[in-house]
Amino acid sequence: MTNVLRAAAFCVVLLTTLSAFLLHTSAAKEDMVAKLLLLPGPPPPNPLVKPYRDRGTDFYSKSKVPADNASDEDLLEYWRIQSESYQKLRYMPEPSARSLGRIKKEIERDPKKLLEFLNLFIKEKDGFEFVKDLYDGQGTTGAFDKDQRSTIKNWLTYNSPYFSNDLVRGAQQVSDADSYVTNQEELLALAKFDFDKAKPLIDRLVADSSSRASLALAKWALYKHALETDSLGDIERYRDELKAIVEDKNNPDGMRDLAMDALSSEKDWSGRDDWYFGLLEDPTLVGMQRFTGLTTLPLMSPDEKYVEKMIELLKSGNPVVRGAAIRNLTLKIDSGNVEIIRALLPWLEDPKWAVDNSNVREQLLYKLAEIEMPESVPGLIQILNEQVSRPGSSANTAANAAKPTSNVRVANTASNTASTSITDEYVAPAMRGAAVRALAKQKDGRAVPSLRRILPEGEDYEKSQVIGAILACGGYAVAEQMDALDAAAKGVREEMDTEENPAASNAAANTYLETANTNVAIRGNRPFTAAEIKAQLAIQLLASTEISNDLAGALVNRIEGLDKTNPRLSAAFRKMILRWQNNVINALMLRDVKNDIAGVDIVVRLLSQRKVLRENQAAEVIDAGSGSSTGKGIAACILDEEAAYAAILDSDEVIAKTAMFACARMIRGVLPIAKVAESLSSTNKRLVTAAERYLESEDSPEARALVLARYPNEARITGASSAFYVDGAPDSYSEYLYLLYASIGDNSLYNGWGGGESTDIKAIEKRLQDEVKKTSDLLGVYYYDVNYIRIYSDRVLFSWDEDENRYRERPLTEYEFNELKTYLTDNNVDSLKPFLGCGGEYCISKELLMLGKNGGRRVYVSGEGYDFFVGLDKYFARLKEPQAVVKYAMSRDIPGLELVLSDDDKHVETVWKEGSDLLVVVSDMEIRKKVDEEIEKAVVSEDGEVQPGTETNEYELREKLKVKREWEGYAWHKVAGGILGEGVAQPPSAEYIPLKDGLAVPPDPERWKARVGAVEIRTSSEGLYKVTGGRITKIRDGLYLNPFLTPAGRWLLVNKSNEESGDSLMRVDLMTTKEFRVDVEGFGRPTPRAFIPTLNKVLIAYQSEYEDYLYETNEDRRMPDTDPDSMFLVDAVTGAMQPVRGEFRPLSQQTFRPLQKASLPNEYWGAIIDAEKGSTQVGIYETRTFGFKPLLTLPKIAFNSMDMYVDEAAKKVFFVYRGHLLAVPLPK
Repeated sequence: MTNVLRAAAFCVVLLTTLSAFLLHTSAAKEDMVAKLLLLPGPPPPNPLVKPYRDRGTDFYSKSKVPADNASDEDLLEYWRIQSESYQKLRYMPEPSARSLGRIKKEIERDPKKLLEFLNLFIKEKDGFEFVKDLYDGQGTTGAFDKDQRSTIKNWLTYNSPYFSNDLVRGAQQVSDADSYVTNQEELLALAKFDFDKAKPLIDRLVADSSSRASLALAKWALYKHALETDSLGDIERYRDELKAIVEDKNNPDGMRDLAMDALSSEKDWSGRDDWYFGLLEDPTLVGMQRFTGLTTLPLMSPDEKYVEKMIELLKSGNPVVRGAAIRNLTLKIDSGNVEIIRALLPWLEDPKWAVDNSNVREQLLYKLAEIEMPESVPGLIQILNEQVSRPGSSANTAANAAKPTSNVRVANTASNTASTSITDEYVAPAMRGAAVRALAKQKDGRAVPSLRRILPEGEDYEKSQVIGAILACGGYAVAEQMDALDAAAKGVREEMDTEENPAASNAAANTYLETANTNVAIRGNRPFTAAEIKAQLAIQLLASTEISNDLAGALVNRIEGLDKTNPRLSAAFRKMILRWQNNVINALMLRDVKNDIAGVDIVVRLLSQRKVLRENQAAEVIDAGSGSSTGKGIAACILDEEAAYAAILDSDEVIAKTAMFACARMIRGVLPIAKVAESLSSTNKRLVTAAERYLESEDSPEARALVLARYPNEARITGASSAFYVDGAPDSYSEYLYLLYASIGDNSLYNGWGGGESTDIKAIEKRLQDEVKKTSDLLGVYYYDVNYIRIYSDRVLFSWDEDENRYRERPLTEYEFNELKTYLTDNNVDSLKPFLGCGGEYCISKELLMLGKNGGRRVYVSGEGYDFFVGLDKYFARLKEPQAVVKYAMSRDIPGLELVLSDDDKHVETVWKEGSDLLVVVSDMEIRKKVDEEIEKAVVSEDGEVQPGTETNEYELREKLKVKREWEGYAWHKVAGGILGEGVAQPPSAEYIPLKDGLAVPPDPERWKARVGAVEIRTSSEGLYKVTGGRITKIRDGLYLNPFLTPAGRWLLVNKSNEESGDSLMRVDLMTTKEFRVDVEGFGRPTPRAFIPTLNKVLIAYQSEYEDYLYETNEDRRMPDTDPDSMFLVDAVTGAMQPVRGEFRPLSQQTFRPLQKASLPNEYWGAIIDAEKGSTQVGIYETRTFGFKPLLTLPKIAFNSMDMYVDEAAKKVFFVYRGHLLAVPLPK
């Protein structure tokens, strides 16, 4: 066949081009080749990235365990999924010793994979030892981060003896809670791994007759211990006691269920199955709703174990037994055993065949919507007629489903009357929607009459489903379908006409579909008119991927007829047919290619199906190449044969070559580089462009050299990112492009493409290109992540960005630079393809860029964990260890910017000036690190156990210690000559560090707001306190925070928090201690921020949870200022509220001090962050008019009024940014 294709292809290109003049051109023609050249070309597959494999659900079946000699990829993937999908009281197969050994070796090679396979070690004898050894061996600085260590430690807590103290604390909380027993797992794990500690707790539960469900748990724990110690007498005793609990109908459901869990999940015993089968006659167990009950044993067993027995029990004359058997069978309904479905079919026709306890019968219908079973059709038709009584509160639904059109008005009137009594009932279809979907899957004509009969009834979406089912069952003739599609095509044409963006018209059919659906959704629930049925039929057709050959033939005839009479409508039909996979339609598209009237969507669709077309429609493909020159080029790509390519390359047909280069680029067709390069010297600009873009996407060193040679000194970048993008091309592409990418053989090639190019990376590339071209002595640049290596004629500099404004820089040694060059050479970097292992907006994308004046190349990555980039990460991490100089990018734009203080060991928090002394608060990084380590050690011991204490959990203990040690390592210092000087006392006008006075409740960090004269208000989680004369008195109980005392000293505004109402704003009269809630609306905490003397009001601003988070985690960045729309003013005396008018953001920033006064009355220095521009404005804030006059704008940097001090005399602004103290001149 291959030789025939080659010969035929060769003959095709020898045919005369005279036929091109005879072809009709009545259909609308677009510049297809131009659009094809603008599409992003697929990147080359990377052998270092495992291609995506859709193994299907069958691969992961618990009954299909891979053999011990399975490939590493299959073995690891199967057991990874089993481990990650592990559930207690559910069956999970166990790997053999050999398979588990292979998995262990993989984990030892890459310890991070332990978390993927953790649950495989639950049942392995001493499996916890393997886990604990890795946990200890990696320590806190190894492969596992803090969260991963916490996950492993939690697993070890429940599956090993190492953290029994943690289990004791949990097991002590065991109690009955509405028939459920809390803290079950802690007690059972403790009984297994440290029975001596569990025994007193078990004895307490046994002795407590009031906790019946807990008694079952105690018996389970004793039974587990007996099994672990192989105590035969105790095993029999506790097993019998548990069996008795299950059998006793007077016991609560939760108690019986817990005992059943014990007997199902522990070791099997002789006679268990017979005992279990006897329980299936107990209606109280079968009907148990809240608990797993009798389903536990099947859930804990392999899929096939009880199927045969349950099918046998379906023949029982006891409907209770049948109901139990049915429920158990439905648990395995996804196992792939169609005999389960077939055995349940009698239930379709007879709802009383078995007791339905958990909507099991409806689940059967859902399954029949997935598989074809012709014998189900009579039963499914029967369900269409089935009725059930429903509560009268849904009377309107009853009316809508009531009867044909003439009855609708009466039925709705009746429903209005019925709605006055919610106890009324009405009759409605039972499971009609599920039955309709199942019938659609069966595609059986026997269902059509019944489906047509119910079409007028039900909700509109139900009618739409019925129309889809009628269509699937062959109930609409081709003429009816064509009539519907005629109307749809006109709608698509209208959508195409209204689209301003030509590329957006690709989605015209989808837009029509959505619009039609919306129109139906708002029309009410009356029966569909004939026009509406037609519209819904079109929707069903457009939503499908396949149509019949008869319909396809009718469509093709309609399109070819319209080509002569209405080309615009013909184009709309062509848009519609793209979605359908059909040989008849493919043949039309191939004829369009031949006649050079195919649009880019058609070409992309055909290219994506080229392999199938070669197999099934080779003759039509060859014929497509016998017409227009463009058609020859496209047909050559579909054939994808060397002979077809060579024939065109050896010809003089410019148009054919251009089309072939354009489509070969999109399928990664293999063309000889030298022959393509010949076209680079053509006088035809489009041919040159097509050849160049093909060579660029071919991406071999030879092809890249040819492209770069055309752009000397332009620093052109080659190599794919997530695709080969064309600069200036539109962002909207053919919706069939994904299929084309996937056809190359690796679905991962599409990863990342959906979001387009990374704008951040693109901006960096542009900046580096400009820098390389403009800097004469800069020979080249390496860029990766935030790292830059610049190569000059006399030096090599390494720098890395700490943010968009700040970077560090140092010279590289010859050894360090050679290390990089050797690494890149050893990894054959010039041939590396993009690493596209992750797709979507949440993937991490980076690239290695190697760039010089004459061009360069990128190696792109989307995803993590690839060895090449892991090596780069380690290399650059080593480069950052030596000392480097701190620099600021904005120094290029702001003359006089000065780095006043920078110390990696001392983090500057704020700045102030007292007299002539410039002062700063710094936190000692070593002390803060030590505090964090000591808190962690106090909370969790060296072996990972939470230390005992009065706190109920680890979080409470950690938070308590954080508050206690919050300010350790903070101190005020002088700054002189760029050096941190001696420590000094805290200035009284800037109390950044809260003072300690020995009182039971410490002062608030914003203490000045809660102090008037000798009176101070403090808050805690216990209450509201008043401090006078060195004594503290509680005045109210509750959780209070953010106290703000008005200048008169009588009224306090404060936040109060409780579970019922959340955060409230309260007014407290300190004369009477009575409090009054201020009724405010909004999200967040309404926090009092400032007193406005000129208005005698208090400024309130909503504080978000995110602000709390940044404060608590000491994030080294500033939040944007509070939204002015979330601010308002409150009269503290009356509680009256009014909106703000003017600028209040500087006042809302006040925390540990008021705004700094300026030289003129009523003027203060302020800084406002422009979040959209990423800049900060410094200026004068005026409190009479509430206006702000900016004097200075600092780009790419964010700080507020609390982070700066303005020295008016020296005309200098000092400000803190990410732990550094900087200064900038004030404008004159």
